Amino acid sequence: MSTFKAFVHNLIGKLFERKPQETVEEPEAQSEDNDVSSSEPIAYTPLSQPRRDPYFIQIGYDFGTSFSKCVCRDLIVNKAWVHIPSASENQELPFLIPSVIILKDGRLSHVEHVGIHYPENGFFHLKTALAAVALERWNIPVLESYLRAVWHANPNQLPGFVESCAIYFLAGVFGEIRQAIRRKFTDFGTMPEDYMAINLAVPVAEAELPQVNALFHRVLCEAWGLADQLAMHPPIHIEELQLLRAATHSHLNKSISEACFVYPEVSANVQGFVRSRVSSPGLYLFSDTGAGTVDQSVFIFQRMDDQSEYLAYLHAAVLPLGSSHIEHRAAEKAGDTGRTSLEMWRKRKEDGGTEVELFKAREWVADHLGKETTKTLACAQQKLYYKDDINEIRVIFGGGGHCKDPYKMAVMHPFSDSLSASIFRQTAKPDIVGLPLPRDIEINGSETRWMRRLSVAYGLSFERSELAGFKYPSDVSTPEPQQIWPRRKQDI
Repeated sequence: MSTFKAFVHNLIGKLFERKPQETVEEPEAQSEDNDVSSSEPIAYTPLSQPRRDPYFIQIGYDFGTSFSKCVCRDLIVNKAWVHIPSASENQELPFLIPSVIILKDGRLSHVEHVGIHYPENGFFHLKTALAAVALERWNIPVLESYLRAVWHANPNQLPGFVESCAIYFLAGVFGEIRQAIRRKFTDFGTMPEDYMAINLAVPVAEAELPQVNALFHRVLCEAWGLADQLAMHPPIHIEELQLLRAATHSHLNKSISEACFVYPEVSANVQGFVRSRVSSPGLYLFSDTGAGTVDQSVFIFQRMDDQSEYLAYLHAAVLPLGSSHIEHRAAEKAGDTGRTSLEMWRKRKEDGGTEVELFKAREWVADHLGKETTKTLACAQQKLYYKDDINEIRVIFGGGGHCKDPYKMAVMHPFSDSLSASIFRQTAKPDIVGLPLPRDIEINGSETRWMRRLSVAYGLSFERSELAGFKYPSDVSTPEPQQIWPRRKQDI
């Protein structure tokens, strides 16, 4: 049994073992000729105070393209809370952690201003850049700023540089989260069994690729191992960070690896839904709009005989159509793609700007997303035994970038588009399912609106053995014709 599993097994045993009832021996009756007076107080040996149960804190970390989010859970009492970074306590959405770092004069630091997405000397979209490195997609635009930073030294250093940027960012955040947990539980660490673990999500279409999964897990482990040293992002020279990584790498052990877990992002996003009473098994399309990408998955949700939840993915896609592409396209239309221009168009986008550049950008995103959604549905249909089951699909939207125009309209368009007639025999009107508000998280009435952006972090806050089981699209085979038609004939 692994160290992690043994810990969980022993912890559960301690929590639920039957404890013998404490007894106090009665004093012997005194005879009448006893020299001891019956009024003399009897000395009792005080009972020892029972030890507390060990802490088990599960951290759910949503590594977002523009902002990261975190939800922690005390597994002993099964109560979760939102991590609020100290630097953003007075912000409108204080749980948002900018996924941006700065490189100036060779030294890395974290961005200071939450409201600026494209800072000078900044490196942003770290998660997308890391996935590009894993897939060796060197020519995608997100890597341009990283490549410029290493070009004069050695272009071959690009993969290591991107990894170091991601590790520095994650380690600094993880260290602050650990500090916050120790402030909340002031006696944490006084028992050797006290434990923290962390779950991180990766899009389904990328998580099923071994090279992506392996890189994200390794970066997660390195960041977890450096968390206390890099807490709160102390400025550090890039060469010093490289040396620190090399020195720490030899100390990464099995316990760190087991504390770090990578899980499909859609599964994390719908964790609260599939565990709720309002959920029902069936076929679902999930469209998650982030800053960099729109992650789409079609899955079959099942409840197993033991009442555990299970998701079988039929198809998944990571589409480069996230909300940041709207300001990029608008800036291109205006003829200025500089940092200042991107920042201006982002603010206009978020303020509902109606400039022709934004209109054209939204139109472009809607056109491409509608076509990609049609492909997603068509690919998923190929894995259904009964092709008409696609008409029973339900739709779930998620992500901080989701909005009606262009994302909702684009995703719903294929259900009534004549070009989708090969998928739907008649106009489909799928139900749109909302994610329920969980009851096991410390959040007040005015903060419930946060949950739209916290659903991934919340889903990741469950201990890994409690997370819904899943099967990647590559593990779901396409039925052969002879498997389909005999069943149809039996039904006629």
